[in-house]
Amino acid sequence: MNAPLQSGCLATAQRLLQARYENRPIEDWPEALRPVSFDQAYRVQAMQMDALGPLGGWKVGAANSVAPPTCAPLPQRFRYASPNAPAAESLSLRGIEVEIGLILGQDLPPGQTPYSLEQIWQAISQVCVAVEIVESRFVQRDTVGRLSTLADLASHGALVHQAQGIAAQDMTLLQPEWARLQVGQQPALQGPNQNPAGELTRLLIWLANQGSHHLGGLQKGQVIITGTCLPMLYAAPGDRIQAAIHGIGELDFICA
Repeated sequence: MNAPLQSGCLATAQRLLQARYENRPIEDWPEALRPVSFDQAYRVQAMQMDALGPLGGWKVGAANSVAPPTCAPLPQRFRYASPNAPAAESLSLRGIEVEIGLILGQDLPPGQTPYSLEQIWQAISQVCVAVEIVESRFVQRDTVGRLSTLADLASHGALVHQAQGIAAQDMTLLQPEWARLQVGQQPALQGPNQNPAGELTRLLIWLANQGSHHLGGLQKGQVIITGTCLPMLYAAPGDRIQAAIHGIGELDFICA
């Protein structure tokens, strides 16, 4: 990357970090700071991880069953094992999504030969229920464009997952019959998995063989979250979050 583009990516990363540290979403997002390619968006992610690291996992998803996947790194500092949860001062939007989490038991570094689905699955040691707390560094996150959102670690706020998942014995765990989410006193959501990405195995293949390479590939102990199973709900401070996925388990925590 040439010097002007490198400087532009750094300026974008610094502005996003400032908004995250101050928990003050950006109202005016200048065109000069907006990534214009996926490569730039991923470079901005990597620059933020220089400050936010180490890396605790990945989120991967797609807009629909044929759309190309995208991913974002998840800082370890924002990862919690239930019932632990992030402090209130780091939250404002409090979007709540229930997701399938996959915990890696082996490294999958970038290599000369692509990993097969079987190799990727063998590297996964546990499957767990996870809740992503969605936060944005933008006041109007739906208006800044998908590349700016992707650069903002794909609107990642925090991750809460089961302290102990179940053994990753069968890939049918990626196709649960139902998921359930209750946020505070709101009516509970329960129904079949509605992940818009469709077949999750294609996301894992892409993440292992391409998506994670800008930050060194997948590493033992990291958790991969795979997209929301149900529509997102919004929590208020102090709400109890209860999430469950059929065949995997449940978790319960208080959203500060």
